[in-house]
Amino acid sequence: MIALILKGMGMGAANVMPGISGATLAVILQVYDRLIAAINGLTTDWKASLKFLIPFGLGIVAGIIVAGSLLSFVFERFSFQAAGFIAGLMAGSLPFLYAQARIGRNNNREQKRPSHETTEKSIVPITHYIAAVIAAVLIIAAALFMETPDMAFEGTLGWGAMALLFLGGMAAAAAMIVPGVSGAMVLVLLGIYPIAMDAINQIRVYLSDPTAFGLLPPILRVVIPVGLGIIPGVLLAGRGIAWLLEKHFSLTYFIIIGLVVGTVFALFHNPDTYQSGAVTPMIGAVAAILFVCGVAVAILLGKPNVQTTQ
Repeated sequence: MIALILKGMGMGAANVMPGISGATLAVILQVYDRLIAAINGLTTDWKASLKFLIPFGLGIVAGIIVAGSLLSFVFERFSFQAAGFIAGLMAGSLPFLYAQARIGRNNNREQKRPSHETTEKSIVPITHYIAAVIAAVLIIAAALFMETPDMAFEGTLGWGAMALLFLGGMAAAAAMIVPGVSGAMVLVLLGIYPIAMDAINQIRVYLSDPTAFGLLPPILRVVIPVGLGIIPGVLLAGRGIAWLLEKHFSLTYFIIIGLVVGTVFALFHNPDTYQSGAVTPMIGAVAAILFVCGVAVAILLGKPNVQTTQ
């Protein structure tokens, strides 16, 4: 049980870092198959599923709170430098995503072709690349022309913001179970990543002083809609993504690639990226170095998983 909690903490910490796939880390930690089986087994053998999910889930929550609090501190004081590292994580995940798309297509073709033909190099349809470009353009257009709802943590959240938080929780939970896809990246895409990080930090503050009841209302205004979205995200959207990966594996991953590319642009277009102050040449240089570090980390985490899928 202790091992499950520790592995869950690792996955939870990964899930709050845009560009890092919690599912990828779960594969590396050799718990991914058990996680998917436990989620799907909730409707057939819920006792056995909960025996795995409860300790693993507790670890995920602990990892999210610890890593989220740290990231919230960093974003508040070094937002542009942190954005450079996150952009590196996203860019570094692209080779893994592309490899997954090619591997998946090759595997599908191998099931339909004679054995002597399976060694031929698979040609990706041009429509897959077009789909990736369209996905990237849509995200960039959304960043340029759509206003992000004003969701200051201390303010009162309207119904529109609450609905967006619900959808964010649902989408992030679904993305969390797809290797190579970052659930936190979905929150960045929707423009609700900063408020999620603020809420996590406030949870840490409250846990250190449980008598600070004044923190509960703003925390619950974020946690409740996101938490309610996570449930159908895992149970319903997760199954939908599993179907897409089974029927249209390569196309799905090419669309994900487009979303990642567009999200990098959206990250630097987001005003929150510059909240810690003006970008000086020194800050820009540090961000560039952290970008390279982010690429290296993403490649390091993604490489073992690619090998396990071959």
